[in-house]
Amino acid sequence: MNEADRAAEQELLDYAQLSGPERYAAFVAAIAGTGQLWVAESGEFVLTLFDADGQELLPVWPSTGTARAALAAAPNLKGYAPVLRELEAWRAKAAPALTEAGLGVGVFPNTTMQCAVVTPAELLGHIDAVLADESEQEDDGDGGLDLERAQRELAQKFAKPKS
Repeated sequence: MNEADRAAEQELLDYAQLSGPERYAAFVAAIAGTGQLWVAESGEFVLTLFDADGQELLPVWPSTGTARAALAAAPNLKGYAPVLRELEAWRAKAAPALTEAGLGVGVFPNTTMQCAVVTPAELLGHIDAVLADESEQEDDGDGGLDLERAQRELAQKFAKPKS
């Protein structure tokens, strides 16, 4: 891991202390930038969680470090490890399967497994909105995505956290 990757990883680990909507915005911005997300697996089993309303969720993280930190804080999940998923493959295969099964997505769970909950379609729509904004800014010669602004806007506009 190079210095820039270590700095980005530390920033995401710092974001784990933020509120659900702020973590959601950081997740969306990170995934739009990297095209990668992480789930947790143990052998052939993929981790799912249940929220307070009984909704089954697939937890996803923006990096292996954030997933590892959250999993390490939950002793009953110590058999699980972060596994990389490419966004486009997740979009093509996992998102439709989650929708068909009625599962939500638990975005960027913290060390107490609190997270923003959205449908797969909502998450992909938010990522696509950031990608479109980034593309427009590049077309304008604006120098790319303003991560802090994107996080604030997404936190206000999109996240619907469940405590």
